[in-house]
Amino acid sequence: MNVDYNGVASAFTNSAQESFMFSNGEALAKLFVFSDQTIEIISNKLQDVSDFSQYTIIMSNATFEQFTATYLQYARDSPAMADDERHKLLCRVTELYIAVQAGSHGDWLVPMMRSVALALCQSAQRAYMATGDAGAYTQAASLLLRLLIDVLSDSSPVESSKKLGSLFVAALLLRISLRTSAAPGAYASKALEVKRMWNLPVFSPRDRTSYSYWLGRYYLVCYYVESARSQLEYAFSSCPEWHYHNKRAILRHLLVANMIRGRLPRAKLLDKYEMESVYAHLTHHFRKGNLAGFQRVLADNVEFFRSQGNYLILLERTEILIYRNALLRLSRIHANSEGGHIIPYRYILVAFRLSSQNLDMDVLEMESILSSLIAQKFVLGFLFHHQQLVNLSKKQPFPPIMAADLATHA
Repeated sequence: MNVDYNGVASAFTNSAQESFMFSNGEALAKLFVFSDQTIEIISNKLQDVSDFSQYTIIMSNATFEQFTATYLQYARDSPAMADDERHKLLCRVTELYIAVQAGSHGDWLVPMMRSVALALCQSAQRAYMATGDAGAYTQAASLLLRLLIDVLSDSSPVESSKKLGSLFVAALLLRISLRTSAAPGAYASKALEVKRMWNLPVFSPRDRTSYSYWLGRYYLVCYYVESARSQLEYAFSSCPEWHYHNKRAILRHLLVANMIRGRLPRAKLLDKYEMESVYAHLTHHFRKGNLAGFQRVLADNVEFFRSQGNYLILLERTEILIYRNALLRLSRIHANSEGGHIIPYRYILVAFRLSSQNLDMDVLEMESILSSLIAQKFVLGFLFHHQQLVNLSKKQPFPPIMAADLATHA
């Protein structure tokens, strides 16, 4: 026997060749694993192997042979590598896997596709956490995009094609695209094509829920608030109750989308999922029309909301709505006076100054806010500039924010 013979490498390549030859994707997914614990065990068994080609030479497919050899190299070397270098090697493994999949037909490689794609995303996150360089996400997004293009190019019926993995890969691509330095649409546009297949019964509820969650987050970043709310509502309602932490993660973004559409959470819901107290504070100030208090809470929690990707949309899209609520409270106070639906500018200026704590606000700035509220149909009424009055509609002057016909759909 050759003294350099490694039984683990030999058994691995023999099993891989047999599984590949008989198109057994489930067996391949169990063989080519990427969990840290398993990789550590394999690594210890392969340290005496310097050249894996002497084992993979038995393989009939040259691309699969190269993929297997590179994976074994990754398994041997990655535990001792820095996270960024480890990610680069895994990117090479993924490139070769994409080549293998491109040469295959049918859905048999879908289990393997899931394993590789998920490992790539997790590796990109580790590399970013270690270096702070978003380039790891960009590399991963480019590879996932190539993988998804190959999946969608399969012209076979969905139930027997690579497209069975499309929702899973598209969800990961949306997830990664939100982390890249490029505009999200640069990578996400292909993932949006998968939406037309979303309701096909061949896809599992898990894949549909995951895709809806990441699509909702993508829409929220793009300010398509109503589309985001719809996707996140589905994800939240479809996620099983026992997935408590997942439902809580979805709810963080759903609360933001709902708030911008005027739907505020009840305290019971916040308590049930033990949401961070900041959401209750934001809800309180939003409802009361207290812009200064709302923005103060937002500023105190800026890092949290930036990590969620929701800071800017909360900062930019709530201001006009909070002024609406301040005007609503003023109108209720003024309603009992003579001509209660007609409110002098001077009262509104005081209300807006109190709300924003901007004591330098002048009439022109206040009037521009009123004009915006009326133009966006958050308030129904007319401005009388020369008389310095607002004439609110006698019939429902403050329609539900949800009723405003804005560009909130994708």
